[in-house]
Amino acid sequence: ALELAQETEEARTRQNALASDLTAELHKQASTTVVNESQIVMQVSHNEQVAKEELSEEDTREIIDMQLRAAGWTVDSKTLRHSAGCKPKKGQNIAIAEWPTTNGWADYVFFIGLMPVAAVEAKKLNVDVAGKLGQSQRYSETYEIADEQVSPGGPWQHTDRTYQLPFLYSTNGRGYLKQLKTKSGIWFHDIRHSTNLPDALDGWHSPRDLKQMLDVDIKTAQQTLETTPADYLPLRDYQLHALDAVEKALAKGQREMLLAMATGTGKTRVCISMCYRLIKARRFRRILFLVDRTSLGDQTADSLGDLKIDNNQTFADIYDVKELGDITPDADTKFQIATIQSMVKRVLFEDGTSKPSVGQYDCIVVDECHRGYNLDQELSDTELTFRDESDYISKYSRVLDYFDAVKIGLTATPALHTNEIFGGPTGLPIYQYSYRQAVIDGYLVDHEPPLQIQTKLARDGIHYDVDEEIPVYNPNTRQQELFKTPDEISFDIEAFNKQVINENFNKVVCRELVKHIDPSLQGKTLVFCVN
Repeated sequence: ALELAQETEEARTRQNALASDLTAELHKQASTTVVNESQIVMQVSHNEQVAKEELSEEDTREIIDMQLRAAGWTVDSKTLRHSAGCKPKKGQNIAIAEWPTTNGWADYVFFIGLMPVAAVEAKKLNVDVAGKLGQSQRYSETYEIADEQVSPGGPWQHTDRTYQLPFLYSTNGRGYLKQLKTKSGIWFHDIRHSTNLPDALDGWHSPRDLKQMLDVDIKTAQQTLETTPADYLPLRDYQLHALDAVEKALAKGQREMLLAMATGTGKTRVCISMCYRLIKARRFRRILFLVDRTSLGDQTADSLGDLKIDNNQTFADIYDVKELGDITPDADTKFQIATIQSMVKRVLFEDGTSKPSVGQYDCIVVDECHRGYNLDQELSDTELTFRDESDYISKYSRVLDYFDAVKIGLTATPALHTNEIFGGPTGLPIYQYSYRQAVIDGYLVDHEPPLQIQTKLARDGIHYDVDEEIPVYNPNTRQQELFKTPDEISFDIEAFNKQVINENFNKVVCRELVKHIDPSLQGKTLVFCVN
């Protein structure tokens, strides 16, 4: 299956991608500038000819140019080259091609104003780009910062190497495909810290992304977390242990982590306190909080405005928070709440300025991350676009993979896909506080054995013979109509609970239920209904 996917993807990319992308870019330019119609015809013809041939490195650069342009960079690998006299300029974000270093010519060097920030190695379509980051490393090592340029803050040293540029890329222009991870996507490595590992991205960082990443001093932030006790937060001991587990995992460079805490033990309180500490210490600049239904998002927004976490102030008092319905964060937004469904729409089905950049958030926290997809009538129709649970989990995973961010999942009941996405190198939670432990510690009240109420109707089900006339309720006419069965029909307990409205059945169950409830006792009763 992997070989077939590779063969199909390679053939499709060679024959179609370059021509269609170049033509689309040409028409986009034509909509904003005056372009002669004959020029368009000639260029389309050229694109079709290029698509018939094997993509060269130069062809690949045309694709990369378009990708970089979409991310906000000024770029043209044919004209904006060092050999053509192109230089960095104040107030401009330029990707200059063929920049010289003492170890060869970098295919691109990114400049934010006069500051060089990244080196890029561009290869042909089928090259394994994951293995080409080493060349970008050599460019970073041997880059000479000229007197008129601004240092990005280095040099950075770890192992036996010293780097001048903080960010490294390698790409062959192909879109990210998880099955062919080493041969696709944009491979990226932030070499400022030895714990950072290279990984494939689904898009390029924008100039703003890289500038904001440079403003985050992870080493200093980690030291602040280690030296500042968290006892000022309104947390219980086990909740502080959960916070400590997250901070220690971050110190080791872990990018996926899972917190498993039993229902009723305060996951939301832990989450708000955790996010506050991480933002206050400047470990992260902006956190995206994902939920799978709007009611959970509203509850979180209420908690952000209610929970006093520091000096009798709430999170919302101290930092800017964007709630459900806010499409994009402001420059000073520290925390944004969104549904997974709305983020799927923004990431996978929108282009242009409305699509978030891969670096818009540097941390993503997912509440109730174990859940598969369940229909939620509070969501708009445009968000209810998933065929089934596997389709939901696939798109859910793609959204998380899209962002260059640390992922933290919160759940009471980890599922298999939850461990795969958030489990990190071990595939297990970094911290777990079980229901049983919470009962032992006195924070939860143990439950009694569940009461299963079963009637004769529930046990035997409902059966109809062939050609038997049965009354059927017509919701359109709101009347009962006779229906002759074309075949034998049988409803078992699970089926008729969902398909048959039987008022007497519910009355019998309720009469039995009240015999077992004493309102004068402590505790609560949970009644599990079919809908």
